[in-house]
Amino acid sequence: ETHSNDNHFTPMYLSTCQYVDYDNRRVLVRNQESKVEKYIEYDLLIGCDGVRSTVREALIKRHSDFSCRLTDIFQNFKAVHVDCPKSISSTGLSLLPDIFPLFQGIALPETGGKVNITGGYPRHLMDEIDEELKSDDYRIVAKYTKENFKAFELVDYDDFAKQWVGQRWNQTGMVHCNFYHSSQMNIVIMGDAAHATSPTIGMGMNTALRDAQVFCNILKENNDDLTLTLPAFSEARVKEGNSLTSLASNLYCVETKPQIVETIHLIVRSIFHKKFPSFVDDHPQNMVGVRGVMLCDVYDHATKLGIIPKHRCINEKVRNDYFEKSCG
Repeated sequence: ETHSNDNHFTPMYLSTCQYVDYDNRRVLVRNQESKVEKYIEYDLLIGCDGVRSTVREALIKRHSDFSCRLTDIFQNFKAVHVDCPKSISSTGLSLLPDIFPLFQGIALPETGGKVNITGGYPRHLMDEIDEELKSDDYRIVAKYTKENFKAFELVDYDDFAKQWVGQRWNQTGMVHCNFYHSSQMNIVIMGDAAHATSPTIGMGMNTALRDAQVFCNILKENNDDLTLTLPAFSEARVKEGNSLTSLASNLYCVETKPQIVETIHLIVRSIFHKKFPSFVDDHPQNMVGVRGVMLCDVYDHATKLGIIPKHRCINEKVRNDYFEKSCG
């Protein structure tokens, strides 16, 4: 409705991008209902087409110096959308370390007085998580949650449990890239196409929206000159996108004992920072999502505190050992 009278806007819902013909500056799209395919020419192609991005694939084909690493997040998780309790923020992100035994979680506010609670565990610990969380009986999950979920009191435990048992365990991918544009093809990637991530720290959507805002601002600053805008966008956002994925991967440890130590570190540092803010820096987890604090600054702080190097070493070894045992 907003663009109903805009001659420059043509909606193409239920369509997918099949191929980027960058030599001729056009994309092949397919309507999912009619299966009809057609080419559409472009002046600027913005790829916000997710973790399996077709637009990003064009960068791989065209640029031999484009480095892109696509991995899974090594987590199984579930997300429920329940009434927001009065005891948590209805406007800000809440981190929920050790939401259940072996689980890490987040709570993200939604419209309509709801909150998205996501909890996940490292894949190699599947056999060690409590059997109640694997149950298909919502009554068992509701009872377990009421007894073990200590972060805050839920409004309706049955609602939480019914949503929990009504879905499979979810997985997703993670993307690292060394640049987000091609001046030769007039292509730029944003959001999950550029930096798909784990929901661990709850900043994926925020970072994607910030991508769009930064691109718009840079475009205005350069008077719509794409030769200046595209490389400036990569320079501004790659460090932020890679910080997002690195923090989501390694701010938490997939091994139980080191993560317990880190949770204690979080609690103790938070207390001392509150009492002596001039002498004790805050914990990186508390800095995530704070207005005016860049993720690259959080990553730098977590690295200087030794959190990222320690967890990365442990997490990569666990991941490699798991895949060697399961895949050969």
